[in-house]
Parts: sequence; C-alpha cells; structure tokens
Amino acid sequence: MSPEQPVEPTPGSAMLSRRRLIALSATAAAVAATPLGIAGIASAADSDGLVDRRLAGPVDRAHRYLDAVMDAYQQGSALRLLQSYNNESGLLTTGFVYDNALAVVAYLSRPTREHVLRARVIGDAFLWIQANDERFTDGRLRQAYAAGPMLFYGGSPEFTGLVRGDGKAAFLWPFGFSGTSVGDAAWAGLALAQLYSHTGDRRYLDGAVAIGNWIVNTSTSPYRFHGYLGGVQADGVTEQRWSSTEHNIDVYGLLTLLARFTGDRSWRTKAGVAGAFVRGMFNPDGGFFWTGTKGADPADDPNEINKDVIPEDVQTWSFLSLGDRSHACSIDWAARNLKNTDGGPDSQLPAGLTISGVTFSDASKRLTGTVPNGNRPNDRNAVWTEGTAHLAATLVARDARHDRDAARALLGQVTVAQDRLGAGQTVGLTSDPNGGRLFDPGEGGTWTGSPLPDRSGIVAATSAFDTGFGFGYFQNQHVGATSWFVMAALGVNPYRA
Repeated sequence: MSPEQPVEPTPGSAMLSRRRLIALSATAAAVAATPLGIAGIASAADSDGLVDRRLAGPVDRAHRYLDAVMDAYQQGSALRLLQSYNNESGLLTTGFVYDNALAVVAYLSRPTREHVLRARVIGDAFLWIQANDERFTDGRLRQAYAAGPMLFYGGSPEFTGLVRGDGKAAFLWPFGFSGTSVGDAAWAGLALAQLYSHTGDRRYLDGAVAIGNWIVNTSTSPYRFHGYLGGVQADGVTEQRWSSTEHNIDVYGLLTLLARFTGDRSWRTKAGVAGAFVRGMFNPDGGFFWTGTKGADPADDPNEINKDVIPEDVQTWSFLSLGDRSHACSIDWAARNLKNTDGGPDSQLPAGLTISGVTFSDASKRLTGTVPNGNRPNDRNAVWTEGTAHLAATLVARDARHDRDAARALLGQVTVAQDRLGAGQTVGLTSDPNGGRLFDPGEGGTWTGSPLPDRSGIVAATSAFDTGFGFGYFQNQHVGATSWFVMAALGVNPYRA
C-alpha cells in the first residue's frame, strides 16, 4: 500500500484525512537468524510452483480466506468486491481498489477453474465501475467502494453495497475515498491485463487500456523529474502536484504490458517516462530509492525530491517492475535497514511469541507517540506482513545466491502470523435487523459477522505501528497482506504476465 493512499482507522474512529547486486550477504544476514515458522524448509519449488512445498497448507488456507471474504455478501457470478479488512477494523465494508487488484492476481497465481472465475468476477466489477461512475466516463476508478451494506459513522449516509440505489457505483466519499490515485488505477489495470493474459477476453484489455489512457492524459508531470503525478484529489479534477516512486513503478509495469498485448509501441515510450522517473529517484550513495517528489503542501516545490521518509515498497517493487539489476541493491537496503523482530515492550503479540520481517519505512523504526487513528504507542519493532511478503517475492524474482533461502525464511515468519494472529475476527452480514448492515456498536450497531476461517487470513501488522505517512497499520486481517503472501509463496511477479 502506497503512502499516498487513504488512512485506515481503528475501531470507533470516525472521519479520516488523506493522506547492482551488492551486499548479498546483507540480505541473507537479515533473515538468516530468523526462526522459521515452517520446520525443515525444502530446497526446491514443488510442481505447483510453490517456493517451498511446506507452504501448500498456508496458501490453501489463504485462498479460503479470500473466498470467505469474497462471498460474505453475495455469491456466484454476482459482481462484487472484497472487503479489505475484517468487520472489527472500523473501516466498515470498505473495499479498496488496490486490495481487490491484488486479490485478482492472487487467484490467478493458482489458476484453477474456480480461481479464474473468481478473478473474473472482480475484474468484471472493475469494468462495471468504469462504466457506472456518477460523473466520469474516462476509465478511472475511485479509491474505494462499498463491498456490502453499511451505515456510516454518525448514522448517515447508508450504503447497500457496490451498487447504489440510483444504479451507480458506490464510492466511499464519506471516508474521503473519492479521488483517484495513479498507483491504485495502475494496479487495477495490471489486474485487468493479467485477466486478459489468462482468458483472452478483450474486454479486460480494453479496460486496462482505458486506465492507461486516463493516467497519461490526466497525470503526466510537467515538473523537473517528469514521470506521472499522484492522480486527482477528492473532487475528481484537481491534480496532485507530487509524484510517487511507487506509483511510477506501477505505471511502468502496466504500460509495458499494454505495449506487449496491444502491439502499440507508443505504450513503451509512455512506460519509459515512468521508468526514467523511478531511476531518477535512486540515491546511489545510500543504495535506495527516495519516495518521490514534494508537492502535497502548497508551499512545497514539486521539483524537489521528498527525502522525509524512506518506504519499503519502492525498494522491492522497483525490481519486480523494472527488473533493473543495476539498482537491485535497494532490495538489500530494505532487508538490512527495515528488518524487525516484534515481541518487545510495546508488542501486541502473545507472551513468548516473536515474529520477524520488515516494517513499512525507516520512520516506523524511530517514531514515538500514539499510532495515528489508534490508541496504542507505536511499536517500533512491529512487522508489516505485506511488506515482508513484498521482500520475499522480490528475492524469489532476483534469485541470486541465498535469495531463495531468505525468501523462505520470511514466508515462514508470515505463516506464524497466519497461525497465531487474527483469531475471532469476522466478516459479512451482522445481526442488524436492517439488512445485516455494518454499523458502529457505539451508536447502536454491531461489527460481528461470520467468523473468518481459522488460520487463514493474514493480519496487516503484528502490532500497531506508525508508517510515518500519517496513518498506521493494525492487527486486522487484510486482503492485501494475504494476497501478497499467496503471490510470494507461489513465486509470482504481479508486474509480469
């Protein structure tokens, strides 16, 4: 999840704001001392594509989690999105476009007949959204939509699900999720392109092309580093002045696939704009990528690099998307500088349990005070499970000496989180007499739906922590973290098809 995406709340919160291959030994050292969650790690992938055969059970359970979330409100061929977090997260039935794009790729990572059908349902929902926005017909998707019935904080407004009463797509404007992030849009395009690759259905390619055109037409940057801007604000019109390295990584991946699938070489030129931006954000002295450029504050100069916080995702996704080995030391930077072992004084883990991996950013390891939108102190030792899966997937893709061993160790740790954290969380319709809608218990509603399958979904964080971008992650089961685990365990690079 990019630092420019919406803030997640904790239960009870109301309105929210927006927001070279060197040192291989360092990568191995970052996880070599990590106790594995899977005993006796195997040395080769099995016939199913698993990077370790002992991940078969955890991956099966992860897919069962995705199934349960997907079927929480509707089943079969009904168009729908997955609710990103469990009911108790406080985000009600919010389905982020980014998380749903990941779910598509997670299903296609093991393309059984049922999984492809499920991926198509989500992809068809994306296409329906593109055609049924209340205002725009230019291929965009908003940041998030209602996945099921919910009554917003304060008692209004009410959403019945993805389809509003007027037949339009129910984007969640009360949460401030009305804008369109270039990164989110690119991920939806990647999911649609992956669907085209698996099915040959031209509708999916057309949808991905529409997203690519929207990005190029609305967000080409006029500033020093060029690339693509962050998207449009909540009004759907006002452009963001900043550019994100992560977003441009995503755009490069999407436009490269469009060039391949359409045969239109102009897409490769447009992808090159994003790739040049990403390489322009590389800090050769430190061996890492900066987060992007400034511009969020009116006083900012969007011609300047933003050096405030160094996040994990750009260090790993840059290699997955661009495949540039001359900058692959950023992977080792993340493994070395963002490694964490949770289990310290601020930990929410059960007594005696430790889990290792990486955290969101360098700021996450030094910030003090209460986690934004939460009530706990920042756990500077907390593990970001999604980011840990990013790193594992990237190590598998790079496949240098010791990389696979390091990836297996990281994935073993994620399975510990799968086994031990998130029990008792629920999803889906509640006992509310008005259609089982999700509503704040403090205002007379309930969060309790149907129990999620045991040891299936993966929580976003081992303990609550501050990302350094004005929002936190919490110990809630998460579609995004679970999907990245599936992709990493199956050795899938979501930017490739």
